[in-house]
Amino acid sequence: MTTVTAASSVDLFRLDEQLTAQEREVRERVRAFCDAEVVPIAQHYWERAEFPFELVPKLASLNIAGGTIERYACPGMSSVAYGLALQELSRADGSLATFMGVQSSLAMNAIYYCGTEEQRQRWLPPMARLEVLGAFGLTEPDVGSDAANLRTTAVRD
Repeated sequence: MTTVTAASSVDLFRLDEQLTAQEREVRERVRAFCDAEVVPIAQHYWERAEFPFELVPKLASLNIAGGTIERYACPGMSSVAYGLALQELSRADGSLATFMGVQSSLAMNAIYYCGTEEQRQRWLPPMARLEVLGAFGLTEPDVGSDAANLRTTAVRD
């Protein structure tokens, strides 16, 4: 007899069976963190339009910052494992998932792929530990951060 859990009851296509043990472990670790630490407080922060900075050190302990980056104190997860981690963060609080996406993808990946070896060694380890936080800004005169109305273009001579 098979016991149906809440998570498996919605896995209509049995996708869970296609995950590796490591991918399932990451998902379950992040899910447990979200259920214990994020879900109980997320609404309060959302209503005040504030970010739950108190969760950053706890989030660091999950060792997911840097996602797929190998070396430099980053976890070197598969893309699927990292996607599952972000899925669980999104389930609990979209702003926390956005924070992790900006930290790991926009900021850390930019350094990893475009930076020098010296920059990687200097910045990626403390960013993986969430001791240094990255950011992304999008703005232009007259439109602010309205990406649909940006006008700047690059021209090659």
